[in-house]
Amino acid sequence: MADRIVCSCVTCPKCGIWVVIRPQNQLAFSKEKSLAICPAEECGKEFEFEASETHVFEVPLPLFERRHFYRSELQETG
Repeated sequence: MADRIVCSCVTCPKCGIWVVIRPQNQLAFSKEKSLAICPAEECGKEFEFEASETHVFEVPLPLFERRHFYRSELQETG
């Protein structure tokens, strides 16, 4: 489906929202931990995560472009 994008996501430890992880290059992927910043306006927490903490979702394009979503938003669009 062209209106959905498969991407890796991780939850923000502060607000619990799912954060869309930008594609990593091979060098960054080989590190034990990666950095992310929660894009939610009310949060903005910078946090570390391991590759094993990510989950892959098929995300609707508007949520992918926003770079964050609640899990319930996927169920509503699914």
